[in-house]
Amino acid sequence: MIRSDKDILAVLTSSMEACAIYDSADLHISYANTNMLKLWNCDQQAVGQHLEDCMQREELMPYIPLLKEAWHYGKEQEAKKIQIKLQSEIQPSLVYDYTFEYHTLFNEKGETCAVFQRMTLIPGNNSMQPLTHEKNSIERKLLQDLLTQKQTIAASNYKIMKFHNNDTTSNKQTEDLNEKLKDALKKIIESEEHYHFALQSAEMGTWNLNCKNYIVHWDERTRELFGFAKGEYVPYDQVLKYIHAEDRKRIDQEVQKSLSYQNKGVYDVQFRTVGAEDHQLRWLHCKGRVYFDANQQPEWFAGTAIDVTAQHQEREKLEAINHLIAKRDQQFRMIVEAAGIGIFSIDVETNQMELNDRCRDLFGFEQNTKIKEADFFAQILPKYRTKIQQIFQEVTLKHSPFDCQCEIIDKTTGQIKWLRSIGGSQLESDTTRHMIYGAIIDNTSDKEEERKKLDFISIASHELKTPLTSLIAYIQLLIAKEKSLSTEKRIQYLHQSNEQATRMRGLIDGFLNVTQLNEGKLLLRKKVFRVCSLMDYIQNMYTLRPAKHFIHYTGDIHSSLEVMADRDKIEQVLINFMDNAIKYSPNHSTITMHVTVNEAYFQVEIKDQGKGIDPKDQKQIFDKFYRVNDDTQSYASGFGIGLFICKEIIQKHHGVIGVNSQRGEGSTFWFKIPVNA
Repeated sequence: MIRSDKDILAVLTSSMEACAIYDSADLHISYANTNMLKLWNCDQQAVGQHLEDCMQREELMPYIPLLKEAWHYGKEQEAKKIQIKLQSEIQPSLVYDYTFEYHTLFNEKGETCAVFQRMTLIPGNNSMQPLTHEKNSIERKLLQDLLTQKQTIAASNYKIMKFHNNDTTSNKQTEDLNEKLKDALKKIIESEEHYHFALQSAEMGTWNLNCKNYIVHWDERTRELFGFAKGEYVPYDQVLKYIHAEDRKRIDQEVQKSLSYQNKGVYDVQFRTVGAEDHQLRWLHCKGRVYFDANQQPEWFAGTAIDVTAQHQEREKLEAINHLIAKRDQQFRMIVEAAGIGIFSIDVETNQMELNDRCRDLFGFEQNTKIKEADFFAQILPKYRTKIQQIFQEVTLKHSPFDCQCEIIDKTTGQIKWLRSIGGSQLESDTTRHMIYGAIIDNTSDKEEERKKLDFISIASHELKTPLTSLIAYIQLLIAKEKSLSTEKRIQYLHQSNEQATRMRGLIDGFLNVTQLNEGKLLLRKKVFRVCSLMDYIQNMYTLRPAKHFIHYTGDIHSSLEVMADRDKIEQVLINFMDNAIKYSPNHSTITMHVTVNEAYFQVEIKDQGKGIDPKDQKQIFDKFYRVNDDTQSYASGFGIGLFICKEIIQKHHGVIGVNSQRGEGSTFWFKIPVNA
């Protein structure tokens, strides 16, 4: 198929020559203009068929295989002096020389999408110019010549009358005047014959309106254009009847306007007719002029008519294509705006830039202000500026594409942003301008995510190394002092080793949970269990640990109510809350777990007496990889994934999770989920 609307327009702009487009290997006719159809001896119905099925010109049949080869092998060629015999009502058989050109169009994948063919008349000693040239010249001069003819006759009649009224005129003068009249009549006859042949070849009709009785006299061609089979005379209102309903009122107004002396009697209109008998729709172009008597009253109204249906059809096709292009352009702009993509262009000669609204927003440029290339590069941070300028210089010289990233500073907010730009350069086909085009995407969030991942890897390495080092140390002590260690010490080292191994397992489980969340594979295994059994398990777990904090359990910890949820996942959330409370609270402070259970939901609150969390951190504390940084305590330790996993687990239970905290007054982490989640 045709690869783009731009390709179609490029062909149609040269439609004054004979041209056609084929969009398949078997030469399916996608487009052919009027001149090409005439050379094929076909009408508009040929469009949509295959060339071999509708070709009516034997001289062109040998060139069909060349067009097929062009499709398969991408060939381009120009065959000179193809002779074609054309028919004319003036001279029935004339031979014309044409050039035969064709070349292949390719899509973005390098595949053949169309073959374009053009045939151009070679200027020579042809005795008749193409009909289009005749129409152009006749249309301009015919009416003027006709009127000049009538003025000549009127002047001659005036001389004759004056001669007969003058008794003193000599016989010699009479003879001279008669000769002049004969020459004038001969020229009129020759002129009429010339007009007759010219009108026939141009397929132009003539008409005359009697301004006294409003009777139209027209020739055979004009009668055909209105779809009448016979009749040289027809009332004016009957003519109006067969003008298209949408044009009728306008044409009547134009006629009445021309009949006014103040408007100088000029008439030049285009309108549609619906044939009186054949009911065919035609577009006509009518020109004429009104002549007035001495009292400035209209006497007669004469002019020409020509069928311009083909031109209107081609114009409608172009308008349809332009409408489609405008629609696609609007769709493209909507997609670009929805995607938040900035678009820019740079004129290499003037250094002037054009930017869409999104691009201006990214750089902080004010709307409707002229931006130059220097303004553009001034917003790029200095450490990237030289490199980006070198890239653009290479693009200008080599016309190569570019793909680069850099940091810029927003001119309005002062914010640092990471931007990625993709584009290239080209010479405009209709001008000599050299342009650089590009799209800009804000990938600040991607860079921030990348930084967080790198920090995560660094922290993960450190966090995993700590329990692993401790575990190895306890094992080495057990091996080295196996015989000298007391039973109590051995059990202590084993407990501590187990604690470090458990810690490592928890870290690894956290990694796996994040991976499952990213892949959408974190599944809940729901079952019915008693809330108090889970609370007893958590209480026993932290009772057996070395006492560094005072842990209180309050609320409905002995409730007999059963819930439907994933017990292991809820346990994971509780342990994370408790471990964070212990980690970020001073030794010997109190940590309270409060449980509320009813028939609708159960809620857990874990309150510590730590330093508290700033409001700005509370908004992001459940985000992936987010860590609260505080130089006075170890707030920067951890992966920043624990609370993120907790949030995902609670939300999968259709519950809510949150934190209440004030600086210096501790924090309360809580969640609430339906009993039948």
